[in-house]
Amino acid sequence: MPVRAESIKVARDWVEDVMARLGQDTYVAKVVVSELVTNVLRHTGSATATVRVVQVDKGTVVEVFDACDVLPVTAPADLMSEGGRGLAMLGALVKEWDVQPLGGGGKAVWALLPEAAP
Repeated sequence: MPVRAESIKVARDWVEDVMARLGQDTYVAKVVVSELVTNVLRHTGSATATVRVVQVDKGTVVEVFDACDVLPVTAPADLMSEGGRGLAMLGALVKEWDVQPLGGGGKAVWALLPEAAP
């Protein structure tokens, strides 16, 4: 998808649809993809991003690929700052998350979603 402000909602709606078709909770997946696509928009010069949902042995993973080689870092947020808490929030919501540099350039940031409550 092109990296524009409206792409955040497009990605969120798409992930909601995919998760619903899988019979899984959509809330955390929507928060995760919103944060990751927002980070692509704010912190990279990538013209496009790719969002993918995959099922792995450990559960469901949401991935966002972009063309920027700079890896995201979780920084301690100042209580007065208006931003900078997204990855810390993401870490609190998911089982685990990480970033994988891609051989041809760019990276994939992924998050393993928690199991849905019964």
